[in-house]
Amino acid sequence: MSQPVKKIDTLRALMRDESWPQALSLAAKFPRLGCDKAVIVRAHECIVNPSFYRQLGVDTEQAIQAGIAALKARYS
Repeated sequence: MSQPVKKIDTLRALMRDESWPQALSLAAKFPRLGCDKAVIVRAHECIVNPSFYRQLGVDTEQAIQAGIAALKARYS
């Protein structure tokens, strides 16, 4: 009987493949992200709805890069 694939293993595989939109989407749903939660969720939301965040004055590319950096720091 095979072990179920854990979400953290899926996340790490996405990060290894540099599939950042999918990695941010998955991580944004994690319940325990601590102080990185807001940065990761904002990065995911900037990918999903960039025009909305640009209207709010958010530099979406910077927010996405910050989310990627938070994922790397937390899960690498």
